[in-house]
Parts: sequence; C-alpha cells; structure tokens
Amino acid sequence: MNQHPLQYLMDRPEPSELFLEARQMAGGQLQEQFRQFANSPHQKGFTWIKAELTYPAFDHLTFGYKHSIFSVLIELLDESGSSLTEPQRDRWIQACTDYKLIPCLFKINCQAMPDGFYDLRPLNGEWNLYEMEGQAIVDPLDQAREDEVEMSAWELQNFSIQVLRRHIEKKGHEILSFCDLPEVNPQIWFQDAEGKRNWVIVQYATGKEAPKAEAWKGFEQANEQLWSYDGYFAGVQISSEKGTLLRGEGMFVNFKGLVQIYTS
Repeated sequence: MNQHPLQYLMDRPEPSELFLEARQMAGGQLQEQFRQFANSPHQKGFTWIKAELTYPAFDHLTFGYKHSIFSVLIELLDESGSSLTEPQRDRWIQACTDYKLIPCLFKINCQAMPDGFYDLRPLNGEWNLYEMEGQAIVDPLDQAREDEVEMSAWELQNFSIQVLRRHIEKKGHEILSFCDLPEVNPQIWFQDAEGKRNWVIVQYATGKEAPKAEAWKGFEQANEQLWSYDGYFAGVQISSEKGTLLRGEGMFVNFKGLVQIYTS
C-alpha cells in the first residue's frame, strides 16, 4: 500500500475575514491587469491556474502567462512587520524552485482602524508583485518565458484534479474541498446527491497506463478519521504527441471514472 506522510482531511481551519478581504483584493487587482491586456494581440494568454482557496497550500493565488507560472503569496504589512512567517516563506520558495514557478509577493499595507476594521492598501496600483526579497517589481509582461518548459509534478497533479472536479460536478455532486499538493492524500472531498460525504485519491501517470486502484486499497487505515466516509480512487493517464508534456501544449487524457476502494 502506498502511504504519504500527510493526509488531507475534510475539516480545514477557517481563514480570517482580514485574509479573505486581502485575497479578494489581490485577485481583483490581478484580474484587472489581465483585462487591461486582453485585447492586445501581443499580450493574450493570462489564465488562472488556481484562483480557489485551498488548504494546505504553498501559495494563495497562481496564474500563467506564456510558458511561465506565477505563484502569488499575499503579504500583509503593519507596524509590527510582515504577516508571513519564515517557515511559510521557506516552504513557498522551495515549492517554487521544485515546480519551476516564479515567486511573487502581493504586498498590502494593513492599518488597524479605531472601529476594529482594517484599512488595506496595495503598495502600488498596477501588478503590485514583488520578488521574494520584497524590493524589486515582478512584471509578468517582461519576465514570462517564451521557450518550452516541461510541466512539473505539481502542474500535472493540479491538472488531474481539475479533470476529476469536472467529472464529479458533471455527475451532479458537490465539491466540498480539494488540495493539489503532490505529497498529500486524499485530494478531494465531495458530497453526493444523497448528501453523503466522500473522499477521493487522485493519481496521475505519464506512461502508457493509468495508475491502478489496487495499490491504494486499505489507505483508510492510515487515519481513522477517514473511516466514516466512502473512499474512491481516480487514475489519470496524461500523454502528448511530443512525448514530453510541455506547458501550453495539447494533451491526451485517459480517465475511466471513479473506483470505490473503501465502504464506510
């Protein structure tokens, strides 16, 4: 049986209203930048890779342009300093290195008001993206790569989860939450039409065959919190005419549906 050191359980810590407001501000400002260049024949191609809030995660927002992927971490700044911890920053930098992402800090000044609310103001009104040292501006128009880039393990995992999310929703079920970190299982929790909650392990392969469910039977023994819910497995086989899976290129997907591996 395959085992991983982390299990992604359905219960997640609730983000603060302050963080949610800051995240909405960051996403809105970046989306406005995307729109600004949408009609330019030379600047098309901005796309959200991950705009949903997931937990656990190494970043807060992820978008692509040309052959680059930009990983955005929101940093709130007040008189006491930064909202980011050193371990959080280190994990993010390591993930960006491992998965060939461009790290960007979206910096927001955060001032407490007498009424208990906060005044949030991005440092500038354009991209407002900074390099990880926090000084130099990141401009996606200038820094996006034109050359071919092979997809990373995180990208392939994220893509596979998107395939499964569409499949589950098409069946009339509700996605409750998901996680796209390659080292975390299960990745998806959903609620079926009968109101029953279920978990799904999603695995991908780039070879000739999709991953098999048999290797994951008994996974629920890794954590008794999984025992109360039915468990499923999804194997996704991804291939390309070029043999190498490249960012922005077409892919062939072989997925034959969910396989139940545990009955509660």
